[in-house]
Amino acid sequence: MRRVCEIVREIEDKKLLLKQLEGVYKTSLNSAQKKRVLREIRDIKISLRNLKAVLELHEGIEGTDETFPGEEERIFSILSMIKVQKFSEVSRDKEMDAVISYADFFEKNYLPILSEYYIKLDFNNSLKRDTYYPRYMEIKKLLKEYSYENEVHTRKEYDSIASYKDKSNVYKIRQRYLLSLDAYFKDLRTFTETLISNYMSGGSIIMNPHDRIGLSEFENDRRLDGYTLIDALSEMYTFFDEFNRFLGIPKL
Repeated sequence: MRRVCEIVREIEDKKLLLKQLEGVYKTSLNSAQKKRVLREIRDIKISLRNLKAVLELHEGIEGTDETFPGEEERIFSILSMIKVQKFSEVSRDKEMDAVISYADFFEKNYLPILSEYYIKLDFNNSLKRDTYYPRYMEIKKLLKEYSYENEVHTRKEYDSIASYKDKSNVYKIRQRYLLSLDAYFKDLRTFTETLISNYMSGGSIIMNPHDRIGLSEFENDRRLDGYTLIDALSEMYTFFDEFNRFLGIPKL
């Protein structure tokens, strides 16, 4: 329980600091200071959300579709900030546009962190962690298949060809892709849950939970730059949970 108490104290400290910074932002006349304070307010809010997610996980609270008063924005707190773009010029499937945008965000911001360079784990969990990159690359092959078939059956110049092909093939590949993503992120969610729970109970699976992630200034995707490993894992856990709930595929 020692770490639970530490997290609770840190939440209270951050709430107090947040209140002070919001006061500074409202009263400051210096535009440069307001910009800096606004950035600090954003970072503290992210940290608070992650700390609360860690506590909920420790208490066994699973993510649900239930909306609590005043917490509507928490349901998809990460997915809601990701810009959804058409994955191809011929795309007419808004759900797939969203799914592929979210998966792309994961690949650029979270997948690189799942490596020995950033996260030091014990032997067995290191072996498990190292499976996620090749597994994701295999799932991307399904996306390439889907993109090709979808283009064939969507472009007007291919209408005569498409009429002779089984258009259900597009749907079948689409479903295989979504099911593969769902299984992948459910597994990742369970894996990160194990790591965080072990940390909260005083375990040592994560050997460097308080190391800070330092990304190169030349990196385009710097979402987790400056995060501690445990904060990064907490946010990733939230993302995995939100992605699975967005897909809405029930457990079989």
